[in-house]
Amino acid sequence: MKRFIGAIGLLSIAVSLAFAQQSDMENEIKRARKELMQLQTEREKNRLDMAKDQANLKEYTKRTAERLAAVKNETATINRQITVQQRRNDSLAALNNSANAQAGQFERSQDAMREKLAGSCDRIIANLKGLPPMVRQNLIASAALLKNELRNKSIDNVEALNRMQQIMTRAEEVTGSIQVSQESSPITEIRGTVYRLRIGAFFEAVVNLKGDECAVWYGSDSTGWKTIKDPAIAAELFKAATIREGKSIPAFVNLPLVAEAEKGGKQ
Repeated sequence: MKRFIGAIGLLSIAVSLAFAQQSDMENEIKRARKELMQLQTEREKNRLDMAKDQANLKEYTKRTAERLAAVKNETATINRQITVQQRRNDSLAALNNSANAQAGQFERSQDAMREKLAGSCDRIIANLKGLPPMVRQNLIASAALLKNELRNKSIDNVEALNRMQQIMTRAEEVTGSIQVSQESSPITEIRGTVYRLRIGAFFEAVVNLKGDECAVWYGSDSTGWKTIKDPAIAAELFKAATIREGKSIPAFVNLPLVAEAEKGGKQ
């Protein structure tokens, strides 16, 4: 009986152990299935993520390729524009060099003309020195000023030509004019205020206001004024000056020639 009870106890224990093992196995299976499902879920998620990444990579690669193509096109366009601009610059540089060369040639020709005009001023001054002082003093000063402006390049050639023409015109005009003025004596032999009388470009004389001392311009700087020690000639010159000023009645006057004035004669 005791053996039977013991057998039954052992059987009960064995059955309990079998049920316990079966329960643990089912739990393990459930856990394994759960983990497997989680793993499958993660794999599916990873697969979807990978597919999405691949799609994004493909789109990025496409956009990058398009951008690179656009950049290449823009670069090619810019290079073509640079080439065109370089050609334009080369053409402009050639034109600029040509213009500079022409400007330099023009400037040299202007300088040569300026030198010729300055030489003409020297010749005009030399010719004017043979004229009476009342004629030449202003004309020589004008010609000397023009020459100085030409040397300093403060006047252009066209204006210089106009000025030179004006000087020559004034020189021609005085040949047919008569001039008289009262001013300080230009010579030391006759002091004080005198009458200066000029006729054309061939005669000039001075006479004091008393009409008893006079001098005649000889015609050059080397000889200059010639004093005439003849009161009668001085009186004639004084009469001519007063007639010209309207202070005396018009009349014929004997004026001394230079050659006769040296001898004390008159004409």
